[in-house]
Amino acid sequence: MTGAPDGRSPAHAATRPEDLAEGPFPERGERRAALDREITAVLADEGAALDEGEHQQWLDMLDPAFRYEIPVPLLREDPALPRHSASAVLFEATKRVFELKLGRAGLLQAWSDRPATTTRHFLGAVRVFDAPAPGVVRADANLLVTSNRGVEHAVLVSTARHDLLREHRGRWVLLRRRVLLDVEVATHEQLSVIF
Repeated sequence: MTGAPDGRSPAHAATRPEDLAEGPFPERGERRAALDREITAVLADEGAALDEGEHQQWLDMLDPAFRYEIPVPLLREDPALPRHSASAVLFEATKRVFELKLGRAGLLQAWSDRPATTTRHFLGAVRVFDAPAPGVVRADANLLVTSNRGVEHAVLVSTARHDLLREHRGRWVLLRRRVLLDVEVATHEQLSVIF
């Protein structure tokens, strides 16, 4: 038997959205161009929440199972080889980690966060694809981020970003994010940015 009774493949039928937060990042499925505008609006609002310091609003856009990862960039002579590690990460976090980080930033005694850093997210080339679970899509985008604090702290970094978004209670929430830095060696200033 090649398919499940409901017409979906057995692997697709067995995959729960939460399962996609772990393991290898899912490959692109079928192109869903009709969703490009809707998902772009969600991601634009999400970036604006970060830029405007609306931390609770941003956290509310994350699924409880949310996972964030920045794989290690790889310097390869062969351009056909992957430019980022499939297993090693520079940074990994969950929704709970971000709740602790951003909750601390609002405290008076968080002197290291004063003056606050100014960030700007410039989002482009959003393309939406199917993901291997019901109610989940994959959005690939290009991102340019600037981060400034005082006269000596200035960061400009470009990335490719892969997001999994889950439809939950009538709205899209972020289930997983993979950030592929366009650098060979990431600095601690770059890694301090939430992409």
